[in-house]
Amino acid sequence: MEGKSPHKDADSRAVLESMFTTFYPVLAAYCSKYVKVAEAVRDIIQDVFLKVWENRHTVDFTTPIHSYLLTLAHNCCMNYLQRLKTEKRILQNADLQLLEMEIQYDHLFDQLVADDLEEQIKRVVEQLPEQCRHIFRKSRFEGMSHQEIAKDLNLSVRTVETQIYRALKVLKKELNIK
Repeated sequence: MEGKSPHKDADSRAVLESMFTTFYPVLAAYCSKYVKVAEAVRDIIQDVFLKVWENRHTVDFTTPIHSYLLTLAHNCCMNYLQRLKTEKRILQNADLQLLEMEIQYDHLFDQLVADDLEEQIKRVVEQLPEQCRHIFRKSRFEGMSHQEIAKDLNLSVRTVETQIYRALKVLKKELNIK
C-alpha cells in the first residue's frame, strides 16, 4: 500500500470508480453491522473512497486493497459512532440545561406573580378602615387567632370576625377573585 502509484489521475479515477462499484456492497454490509442508518452508511462509504482518493498517490492499487478498504470503513464507522455518542451527550446536557432554565423561569415567574399579588394585597389592605386594617394584619400577617386579637384589642370575637370578613370581601373585589 505504500509506494507511489504508477497511475495518473485519470487512471486513478477509473480504478477508484471500479473499486467503488466492486466493493460498495461489501463495505455497505460491513458498515451496516455497526451503523443502522442507511444514509449514514452511504456517507461513511463515501468518506472511505474520499480518503482513498486523497491518498491515491500513496496507495498501491496494484496490490489487493480489500483489507485497506475494510480498515478505513471500520475506522470511519467508529468515528461516526463516537461522534454520535458525543452529540447525544451534548444534546442530553443541553436538554438538562434547558429543563433547569425552564424550572428557574417558572420559579422566577411564580415569584414575580407572588410578589405582585403581595403588593396588590398590601395596597388594598392600606385602603381599609383603620380598625379593619389593624385586625386583618394581626390575623393574616401576624398569625393571631380571632380570640387572641379580641383579647389584645379588647373587642368581642364577633367584631373581629366581622372585620376580617369585611377585609376579605374588599380584597376579593379589588383583586377580582371569585
